Amino acid sequence: MVFKILMNTPIKERLFAHIAKNDTGKGFSEETFAELGRLVEAIRAETVYPAPMDTLRHVEGRWETLFAHFGARHSAGKPKVHDSNLKVQSFNAFPPVPVRIERLCQEISEHGNGYNNVVDFTAADGVTRGVIVVRGRFNGEPDNRQRFSVDFYRVELWPGEGADAAGLRKALGFAASESLSEDLKPLRFHSDVVYLDADTRINIGSLGGLYVLRRLDEEPVSITL
Repeated sequence: MVFKILMNTPIKERLFAHIAKNDTGKGFSEETFAELGRLVEAIRAETVYPAPMDTLRHVEGRWETLFAHFGARHSAGKPKVHDSNLKVQSFNAFPPVPVRIERLCQEISEHGNGYNNVVDFTAADGVTRGVIVVRGRFNGEPDNRQRFSVDFYRVELWPGEGADAAGLRKALGFAASESLSEDLKPLRFHSDVVYLDADTRINIGSLGGLYVLRRLDEEPVSITL
C-alpha cells in the first residue's frame, strides 16, 4: 500500500523528498544515488520549458542548490552544509583554507549573460561569514537549446553579514594586503538544463555532474536582472 501511494505521488514531490531524506552526513548510498538518477530521468520527460535557451526569462534569477554532484562519485554524498576549503570552491585560485559551506546558490541574468555561483560560508573561527562569487558568462549553441556553454573568469571573496574585508582576511589567515579577488585562466564548461518549470531546474554538467535547484524569492546579489 505504501509503495502504491509513493508511485502515485508526483515525480517532483518524490524527488524533493528523496533529496531531503538523504541530505545527511552519511550521504547517498549506491542504492539511493541510483534512485535519484531514476527520478531525474523520469521527470525530464515532464519539463515545462524544453528549450531553456529560448525562454531565458524562466532561467533568470537566484536559485538555491538542493543537490549537487560535481562529477566525482564521492561528491554525491555531501550534504548542503558541509566542510570544504577555498581551493576546492575557487578552481584553485585561493589556498586550501578550511571553510564551512552554508549555502550554494546560482544567479543567472540575460543582462550580460551572467552565470555566477554564489557560495555562503563560515570561516574556521565559526563566526566570520563570507561569500564566494565565481563569475561566469554563458552562451548558447544553435543545435542544442538546453545547453549553456559557460566561461568562468573570476573568483571574488566578499565579507558576509556582520563582517568586513579586514575581518575576513584575518579569519582566513590572509595578509592585510592580500587580494580577495583572482582572475581565472579560461575555464569553459557546459551545463544542460534537462528540466525546467516555474520553480525547479535540473542541470547535467559536462563532467557528468547533476544539480537540482529551486528558484528563490530573493534578489540576486551578484548580477543585475
